[in-house]
Amino acid sequence: MSERFSLRGVYQSFDQAGRQLDVLKGVDLDVGAGETVALLGPSGSGKSCLLHIAGLLEKPTAGEILVNGKVLPIHDDGLRTRGRLQHIGFVYQFHNLLPEFSAVENVMFPLRLRGQGSGSARVAAAELLERLGLSDRLGHLPAQLSGGEQQRVAIARALVTQPDVVLADEPTGSLDGANGAVIADLLLDLARDVHAAVLLATHDTTLAARADRIVALQDGILKQQ
Repeated sequence: MSERFSLRGVYQSFDQAGRQLDVLKGVDLDVGAGETVALLGPSGSGKSCLLHIAGLLEKPTAGEILVNGKVLPIHDDGLRTRGRLQHIGFVYQFHNLLPEFSAVENVMFPLRLRGQGSGSARVAAAELLERLGLSDRLGHLPAQLSGGEQQRVAIARALVTQPDVVLADEPTGSLDGANGAVIADLLLDLARDVHAAVLLATHDTTLAARADRIVALQDGILKQQ
């Protein structure tokens, strides 16, 4: 399995009332194309911090992030934004949909940011939403959708660009068990279809068990389970 996504020697430290707080202590991780890695750890262990760094939302104190063997820029804000748009899809616990946009417009959004024309972006977004069982919800606003439907739209938005890397932070945490299982199936199946590397942070051991591998953050150090 080829390495789609890698972290090398990632450190993150913060100043807290004059003392250095070390959140990540030299994290190394490889995730292959089409592979899902579940990230476990108690609240406050640094899972979200690690995902933010992996997704180029936050600068690490030290370390490198690689996609397809190439080091991504981490110190220039503009280049980080471009790297996110080109390589990375995000799924959060709470869908973070744009409330004034319809379902199909929310999914079109990353394609439009890439410069794709409105017509072709709408077609691609509609096709993916239809695959997710939302063919009759394309024009609905987020407030008109159920929680499970909103999360399906969020998954479509993350996957519509066929990203190299999918980062999911508690993607089923706000859903009941039945809806959570369905959402997990959809997310993992679609990500494998586009051969994305998936890093999935969760407290749900049932969901984690469906991953190809499990790793855990303990005292800032990443350990294989």
